[in-house]
Parts: sequence; structure tokens; C-alpha cells
Amino acid sequence: MRAAEVQLSNADFAKVERAVSRAVELIRRGIPKEKILKRVKNRGLILSPSDIYEMAKFRIKARKKFTIGNKLFFDELGLRYSTPETIAEYRAKRLKCDVMADVSCGVGGQLIFFAKYCRKVYGVELNPRRAVIAALNAMVMELKNVEIISGDALSDDAVAMVRDAEVVFSDPSRPPEEDVRTLDSLEPNPLKVVEKYRKITDKIAFELPPQMPPERVDMYLKGEKEYTSLNFKLNRLALYMNELAECKVSAVSLPSEERVTNEDEKVKIKTTEKIKTFLYEVDTTVVKAGLLENLIGKIGLEAELLKEDKRRTLITSNEDANSAFLRKYEVLDVVSFEKQAIKKALKEAGAGKVTLRFSLPPSEYWHIRKKFENELTGDRWVHLFRVGNTAIVVERRKFDSPN
Repeated sequence: MRAAEVQLSNADFAKVERAVSRAVELIRRGIPKEKILKRVKNRGLILSPSDIYEMAKFRIKARKKFTIGNKLFFDELGLRYSTPETIAEYRAKRLKCDVMADVSCGVGGQLIFFAKYCRKVYGVELNPRRAVIAALNAMVMELKNVEIISGDALSDDAVAMVRDAEVVFSDPSRPPEEDVRTLDSLEPNPLKVVEKYRKITDKIAFELPPQMPPERVDMYLKGEKEYTSLNFKLNRLALYMNELAECKVSAVSLPSEERVTNEDEKVKIKTTEKIKTFLYEVDTTVVKAGLLENLIGKIGLEAELLKEDKRRTLITSNEDANSAFLRKYEVLDVVSFEKQAIKKALKEAGAGKVTLRFSLPPSEYWHIRKKFENELTGDRWVHLFRVGNTAIVVERRKFDSPN
């Protein structure tokens, strides 16, 4: 099938919106799915009753993820893999241009934000149903500068339809689970996207699996690897090629937009067993990007590495530092990792609540936490870390305001 523009009338949109809104109401009333499907009139709808039910179901769930979730249309995969608003906004600002082509646009979550910053935006989607949903989302947001194309982004006709694009962006679909993330399982394959679209522009960007380390990305494609943290958690990996690249590797923390790159001065960090005044938990985003020493150098912190494993990286320092990539704790006590010693330290610290920050089976977490908290009478909320056979009792400290 040749690539073609998705063209919906206002009447098409109105019918779908009424049907989805009605289905949302029925779901909230507890009406069974079978009865809702019977009540959804198929006459004149561009989508099936099953599609309407699915979009209603995930519109309800989208309210928890998007501020405008009660207006947008999603299917299950569209919502599960949709880019969070904060990241979509940041990405759109970074890729701001005259004409943008999002060649794997899904249901249009990122596309909506590109449309805020670009004069013209193309969205290409292989799945015909998702292409229609993307067009519906463009209409609900009243976007006049968006053109949705249903078809294979790697086909010659799709490439021809976006030939005036200045920037090409692709967030390819990927299997839910893989032991090792590679480019081979992505659809469309980024290597093929580059091959097809470099005839139009060399400004090409991708979203890639965030667990891929920089050296593995370099095996396939060259450019800036930008690891994105959202609320102190690794969330996205973007690759900016050619003129879009500003460095080799970077990490950005959102919503603050604090950034560290491989070009920031590195400071060699030594390992230690001595715990100092402050304990800092390092955002795994910085660790995955291989930029911990660059971060320490950029913020001018004299620190030493206390612990590094797959779950967390801890550094310690006598200096009070501020960074969105660090969680700061003041050390209250350091004792041997023994039940009685820990209980005594918690009481002397005036603790009332204890967050356990060491590896435990999920089924045991609350049982062990309650054992520690049962005899506490204080009002402090402390955290308990473990490094080897050492227990570290700390209290979370907020960062100082830059103002």
C-alpha cells in the first residue's frame, strides 16, 4: 500500500469524540465491556467499536500521565510508550526547526510538541489505526501545521512526501523485553532510516533504548548520545546526528534542564570506605552516560566513591553541593549492620520513620521496616543505607535555591 495523507473531516472527529466520551462515561459507571460495545454505534465511525472502547479505557488512564489526557486519544501501546510531556517539550525545543518529519509518530504524543516549535510537521506512521489516532490528536489540539501520513516510513513514496523536511526524527518501536538492547530489533531500523533520509537532510535524531551504553550506540551510529533523566530516573536516550550534535555524550535532568557533557572537565574520583559529612546518591542517568567524573568536575565537588553497583552509586564528601543529578543526605550515624546497633542509632537520631535503601526482596520490605519502626518515638524521617557490613543513618536534605 502506498503512503497517503490521512484526511479526516470535522464530522469524523465529532463522531469519534462523542463515541469515546460516551464510552468513558459508561466505563466509569461500571457497565461491562460487552454492553458498551453494543451501545457504540458503528454507523459512520472511522474506527470500530472495539477501537472506541480501547481509546476510552486508555483516556481514563492517560489522565494520570498527561495534563491534557482527558482530551487526547490513545490505544494501549500508544499510552504505554508515549513520551512524557516534560521530555516531549524539551525534545521539541532542542529540535526546533522550520519543517520537521517525525517518521515513526505513533499516536502523535511527541508530534503535538513539535508542532508548537516548528512551522510545519509531518507525522509518518506504519500502523493505519495509529495514524488515524494521530490525526485525531492533531485535530483535538487544533493544530493546522500537521500532516499525518499513513504508510511505511522507509518507502520511496513516504520519503518523497516529506522531502522538504529540515530535521528527521524517529522514535522506533521496540520489543517490550530483550536481554541486550540493540538496533536490530527496532522498527523502523535506524540504520535504514539514515540510509533513506540522508538524501533529504543530515539532521537526523532518534530515541533509542535508554539502557544502551554509549559505546554500543557508537557501534552503529555516530552522534551525540543524550541520556535524559526525569525526576531522578533514567527515562530516555536520544541520538543527535551531524549538525544536531553538540558533544559526544551528555546527560540532562528534567524538569530542571541541568546538563553535563563529556566536554566538562573531569575530576578523578577515588574510592573510600570512610563516610564523611554528606552522602550523595548519584542519578543512574549520569552513571549510564559515563559522566560521573565530569559532573564532579563541573560542580566543583571534592568527593570520593563509596559504593557503585547496578542499583545505586553513592559518593561521600564533607562539602555541601547542589545538583539535580545528586540526592543529598546528611549523615547522622554510622554503625555496624547489626539489628541492635541499628535500632540504637535510630533512637538516638530521633527517628520515627525509616526508609530502607538497601537490597531486599519486595515481600520482606515492609516486614523489616516495621520491625525497625515499632519501637521508635521520634519525629524524624531518616533513610538507612548499607555499604558492606556498615549501616549509614542519614536524613534527606533539600538543595539550596539558586536564588
